[in-house]
Amino acid sequence: MKWLLSKLGLLKQHKKTQDLQDDLSFFKTSLQVNAIACQWLLRKQTQLFLRQSKGSALMIRIRDASGDGTVASKLVELSLKATQAQIEAPSASGQMLLELGYRTVGGDFITLEYSFIDLGPKKIDQPELTNWFSNESDNIHQDMYDLATKGRSLGGSEVMPLGR
Repeated sequence: MKWLLSKLGLLKQHKKTQDLQDDLSFFKTSLQVNAIACQWLLRKQTQLFLRQSKGSALMIRIRDASGDGTVASKLVELSLKATQAQIEAPSASGQMLLELGYRTVGGDFITLEYSFIDLGPKKIDQPELTNWFSNESDNIHQDMYDLATKGRSLGGSEVMPLGR
């Protein structure tokens, strides 16, 4: 009898382990050459919810998380059956936040899992400042007036009365 109870206990423990595996989810990311490799697994309940929700879509959202005020982001729509994707890196440097989630019918993004990728120190090339007024004419006001009137008399102060 003890043998039978011990076997039933093992079966019960195996069932709990299987239920725990069904309830796990993960999201892994790794850096490839000019791309980010993503691999994930969603909970069975989440997969069922997404299949039953009309108009919702599984997505990966990539956002700049460097903390320098940049708000660049990228959204990639995925198949509900997919478990991996290779996405072109939106930037060559900086910190990136990758979120696996779904877009609701109303357009909101709900994060399910997330990961950070460090692409190294952020490099920002500052554009050269252009001096727009370096070639300004000495007679800018007359030039602007001539452009506005296209050589026509408007009847204002430039018209002299005949009696003077």
